[in-house]
Amino acid sequence: MNLLNSAIEAELDGKYHRAISCYTKLSKRGSTLDRVGIFQAIARCFEKLGSLRKAAYWHVRAGEAYLKVPVGVMSPQERAYYAMLEFRGAVQDLAPDVSMPSAAYSYLKTLKACLKTGKEGYSHEMLFAAHLCAKIHEFRQAAEFFAETATQFEKEGQAALAKESRILEAQYYERSGDGRLIRKLRAAKGAMS
Repeated sequence: MNLLNSAIEAELDGKYHRAISCYTKLSKRGSTLDRVGIFQAIARCFEKLGSLRKAAYWHVRAGEAYLKVPVGVMSPQERAYYAMLEFRGAVQDLAPDVSMPSAAYSYLKTLKACLKTGKEGYSHEMLFAAHLCAKIHEFRQAAEFFAETATQFEKEGQAALAKESRILEAQYYERSGDGRLIRKLRAAKGAMS
Protein backbone atom coordinates (compact mmCIF):
# COMPACT_ATOMS: atom_id res chain seq x y z
CA MET A 1 0.00 0.00 0.00
CA ASN A 2 1.11 3.55 -0.72
CA LEU A 3 2.81 5.22 2.28
CA LEU A 4 0.27 8.08 2.43
CA ASN A 5 -2.65 5.64 2.35
CA SER A 6 -0.98 3.58 5.09
CA ALA A 7 -0.49 6.69 7.21
CA ILE A 8 -4.09 7.83 6.82
CA GLU A 9 -5.47 4.36 7.50
CA ALA A 10 -3.29 3.96 10.60
CA GLU A 11 -4.40 7.38 11.91
CA LEU A 12 -8.08 6.56 11.36
CA ASP A 13 -7.60 3.20 13.10
CA GLY A 14 -6.06 4.96 16.11
CA LYS A 15 -2.62 3.46 15.45
CA TYR A 16 -0.88 6.78 15.97
CA HIS A 17 2.69 5.50 16.36
CA ARG A 18 2.41 3.71 13.01
CA ALA A 19 0.79 6.79 11.44
CA ILE A 20 3.61 9.01 12.74
CA SER A 21 6.19 6.63 11.33
CA CYS A 22 4.56 6.73 7.89
CA TYR A 23 3.93 10.49 7.92
CA THR A 24 7.50 11.20 9.03
CA LYS A 25 8.84 9.31 6.01
CA LEU A 26 6.62 11.52 3.83
CA SER A 27 7.65 14.78 5.53
CA LYS A 28 10.51 15.47 3.12
CA ARG A 29 8.50 14.83 -0.06
CA GLY A 30 6.03 16.79 -2.11
CA SER A 31 5.30 20.46 -2.43
CA THR A 32 5.63 22.88 0.46
CA LEU A 33 1.86 22.84 0.88
CA ASP A 34 1.84 19.02 0.87
CA ARG A 35 4.44 19.05 3.63
CA VAL A 36 2.29 21.46 5.67
CA GLY A 37 -0.46 18.85 5.64
CA ILE A 38 1.95 16.11 6.65
CA PHE A 39 3.37 18.22 9.51
CA GLN A 40 -0.19 18.94 10.70
CA ALA A 41 -1.03 15.22 10.61
CA ILE A 42 2.05 14.37 12.67
CA ALA A 43 1.16 17.09 15.21
CA ARG A 44 -2.40 15.76 15.39
CA CYS A 45 -1.16 12.20 16.05
CA PHE A 46 1.17 13.36 18.80
CA GLU A 47 -1.71 15.30 20.37
CA LYS A 48 -3.82 12.14 20.35
CA LEU A 49 -0.97 10.35 22.12
CA GLY A 50 -0.69 13.13 24.69
CA SER A 51 2.85 14.05 23.56
CA LEU A 52 2.19 17.77 23.43
CA ARG A 53 5.82 18.93 23.28
CA LYS A 54 6.34 16.79 20.18
CA ALA A 55 3.04 18.03 18.75
CA ALA A 56 4.17 21.62 19.33
CA TYR A 57 7.40 20.95 17.41
CA TRP A 58 5.39 19.77 14.38
CA HIS A 59 3.00 22.73 14.62
CA VAL A 60 6.05 25.01 14.44
CA ARG A 61 7.31 23.07 11.40
CA ALA A 62 3.90 23.51 9.75
CA GLY A 63 3.92 27.24 10.53
CA GLU A 64 7.42 27.64 9.09
CA ALA A 65 6.36 25.69 5.99
CA TYR A 66 3.32 27.93 5.48
CA LEU A 67 5.63 30.93 5.39
CA LYS A 68 7.57 29.24 2.53
CA VAL A 69 4.55 28.49 0.33
CA PRO A 70 5.09 30.26 -3.03
CA VAL A 71 3.14 33.48 -3.60
CA GLY A 72 1.45 32.01 -6.68
CA VAL A 73 -0.05 29.29 -4.50
CA MET A 74 -1.12 31.40 -1.53
CA SER A 75 -1.15 35.15 -0.86
CA PRO A 76 1.27 36.55 1.74
CA GLN A 77 -1.70 37.43 4.00
CA GLU A 78 -3.03 33.86 3.84
CA ARG A 79 0.41 32.41 4.51
CA ALA A 80 0.88 34.64 7.55
CA TYR A 81 -2.61 33.86 8.88
CA TYR A 82 -2.29 30.09 8.58
CA ALA A 83 1.27 30.16 9.95
CA MET A 84 0.01 32.18 12.91
CA LEU A 85 -2.64 29.52 13.62
CA GLU A 86 0.01 26.78 13.60
CA PHE A 87 2.31 28.75 15.91
CA ARG A 88 -0.67 29.36 18.20
CA GLY A 89 -1.33 25.61 18.19
CA ALA A 90 2.25 25.07 19.33
CA VAL A 91 1.92 27.65 22.10
CA GLN A 92 -1.34 26.08 23.27
CA ASP A 93 0.19 22.60 23.25
CA LEU A 94 3.01 23.87 25.44
CA ALA A 95 0.83 25.80 27.89
CA PRO A 96 1.39 26.47 30.70
CA ASP A 97 5.07 25.66 30.03
CA VAL A 98 6.35 28.17 27.50
CA SER A 99 9.79 26.54 27.41
CA MET A 100 9.89 26.69 23.61
CA PRO A 101 10.09 30.47 23.20
CA SER A 102 10.57 30.24 19.44
CA ALA A 103 6.94 29.11 19.14
CA ALA A 104 5.72 32.11 21.15
CA TYR A 105 7.86 34.62 19.27
CA SER A 106 6.98 33.08 15.89
CA TYR A 107 3.30 33.38 16.82
CA LEU A 108 3.69 37.03 17.84
CA LYS A 109 5.69 37.88 14.72
CA THR A 110 3.13 36.35 12.35
CA LEU A 111 0.22 37.92 14.25
CA LYS A 112 1.84 41.33 13.79
CA ALA A 113 2.21 40.58 10.06
CA CYS A 114 -1.49 39.71 9.92
CA LEU A 115 -2.44 42.91 11.76
CA LYS A 116 -0.69 45.07 9.14
CA THR A 117 -3.66 44.44 6.82
CA GLY A 118 -6.14 45.48 9.53
CA LYS A 119 -7.22 44.57 13.02
CA GLU A 120 -10.84 43.78 12.15
CA GLY A 121 -11.70 40.26 13.28
CA TYR A 122 -8.53 39.81 15.35
CA SER A 123 -9.82 40.95 18.77
CA HIS A 124 -9.66 37.55 20.42
CA GLU A 125 -6.33 36.73 18.75
CA MET A 126 -4.85 39.97 20.12
CA LEU A 127 -6.27 39.17 23.55
CA PHE A 128 -4.57 35.76 23.43
CA ALA A 129 -1.33 37.50 22.39
CA ALA A 130 -1.63 39.97 25.28
CA HIS A 131 -1.94 37.15 27.81
CA LEU A 132 0.89 35.23 26.12
CA CYS A 133 3.18 38.28 26.32
CA ALA A 134 2.37 38.61 30.01
CA LYS A 135 3.19 34.93 30.51
CA ILE A 136 6.62 35.30 28.87
CA HIS A 137 7.32 38.55 30.76
CA GLU A 138 7.04 40.84 27.73
CA PHE A 139 5.01 43.28 29.81
CA ARG A 140 5.18 46.32 27.52
CA GLN A 141 4.09 44.20 24.56
CA ALA A 142 1.29 42.75 26.70
CA ALA A 143 0.14 46.27 27.53
CA GLU A 144 0.21 47.25 23.85
CA PHE A 145 -1.88 44.22 22.87
CA PHE A 146 -4.34 44.93 25.70
CA ALA A 147 -4.61 48.52 24.39
CA GLU A 148 -5.32 47.23 20.87
CA THR A 149 -7.94 44.76 22.12
CA ALA A 150 -9.63 47.43 24.20
CA THR A 151 -9.92 49.64 21.12
CA GLN A 152 -11.31 46.77 19.03
CA PHE A 153 -13.76 45.72 21.75
CA GLU A 154 -14.95 49.34 22.03
CA LYS A 155 -15.60 49.40 18.27
CA GLU A 156 -17.47 46.09 18.54
CA GLY A 157 -19.63 47.36 21.39
CA GLN A 158 -18.20 44.91 23.95
CA ALA A 159 -17.92 47.38 26.82
CA ALA A 160 -17.09 44.91 29.60
CA LEU A 161 -14.20 43.35 27.65
CA ALA A 162 -12.98 46.80 26.61
CA LYS A 163 -12.97 48.04 30.21
CA GLU A 164 -11.17 44.96 31.50
CA SER A 165 -8.59 45.22 28.69
CA ARG A 166 -7.94 48.87 29.61
CA ILE A 167 -7.31 47.88 33.24
CA LEU A 168 -4.94 45.09 32.19
CA GLU A 169 -3.22 47.49 29.76
CA ALA A 170 -2.48 49.88 32.63
CA GLN A 171 -1.32 47.10 34.94
CA TYR A 172 1.11 45.74 32.38
CA TYR A 173 2.43 49.19 31.50
CA GLU A 174 3.14 49.56 35.22
CA ARG A 175 4.84 46.15 35.38
CA SER A 176 6.97 47.10 32.38
CA GLY A 177 8.49 49.88 34.50
CA ASP A 178 7.39 52.59 32.09
CA GLY A 179 6.84 55.45 34.53
CA ARG A 180 5.22 57.70 31.93
CA LEU A 181 2.36 55.27 31.55
CA ILE A 182 1.58 54.62 35.21
CA ARG A 183 -1.11 57.31 35.12
CA LYS A 184 -3.01 54.98 32.73
CA LEU A 185 -3.29 52.59 35.66
CA ARG A 186 -4.57 55.33 37.95
CA ALA A 187 -7.08 56.49 35.30
CA ALA A 188 -8.29 52.90 34.76
CA LYS A 189 -8.66 52.34 38.51
CA GLY A 190 -10.63 55.58 38.73
CA ALA A 191 -12.95 54.35 35.96
CA MET A 192 -13.63 51.19 38.01
CA SER A 193 -14.88 53.22 41.02
